Amino acid sequence: MEPRVIVFDFDGTLIDSNRLKYDAYFELFPKDKLHSQVIKNVLATKYEESRFSILAEILHGLETKESPVSQDQLLNELANRYNDLVVSGAKTCPEMPGAEKSIKHLSTRYRLYVSSTTPDTPLKEIIDHRGWAGYFVDSFGYPHKKARTLQLIKKQEGIDSAELLVVGDGESDRKSAGENRCRFIHVNRDFRLETLCTRINND
Repeated sequence: MEPRVIVFDFDGTLIDSNRLKYDAYFELFPKDKLHSQVIKNVLATKYEESRFSILAEILHGLETKESPVSQDQLLNELANRYNDLVVSGAKTCPEMPGAEKSIKHLSTRYRLYVSSTTPDTPLKEIIDHRGWAGYFVDSFGYPHKKARTLQLIKKQEGIDSAELLVVGDGESDRKSAGENRCRFIHVNRDFRLETLCTRINND
C-alpha cells in the first residue's frame, strides 16, 4: 500500500547538522581532558535523546554540586546557550543532498510532517527560516516523543499504520516506526532523497 503520510526526522535527514549538534556540547564546557571525556561518554550512549537529558547526564558525570547556582538553573542556562549555537548553525548549514527539491515534490503527493528531538519552538523557527514551512502540515519537536507523535498524526489524518511512512537516520526513528507498525526507510550518508519516490513504489 502506498503511504498517504510521510514523517521525516530533521537533523541528519533533511539538514546536515548532526556534527554541528555534536560539537556544540563541547563548546559549552572547558576544553580539558576531563570535560571532553565525560561529554564523549554521554554522547556515545544518549546522542539521540533531548539536549536536556544529555546536558543533565553530563552535569551528573562532572559532579558540579559545587556550582554557585542550582542544578536546574545551570541546566537551563546551558540548554539556552546550546540552543543559540545550534539554531544559528541549523539555519544555514547545508541541506542533505536533494532535500528541498525532494520535499517540494513530495508535498504535492503526500502529507508531510517533521518529528525531531530538537525542541518544538526552535525546530519551527529553523524550518521557517529555511523557507520549508509550506511543505509540511506540521512539525513536532521536544517534548513530544516520536512514538507518540506518530500516534497523534495517525489519529489526526484518520489513517492506519500501513499508510504512514517514517524516514530518518536514527535508531529512535526506526524504533518509533516499529512501535507503531509503520514502514521505515533509513537515511545514511549514501542515501539520496531524490530516490525516495522510487523506494516508496518498489520496496
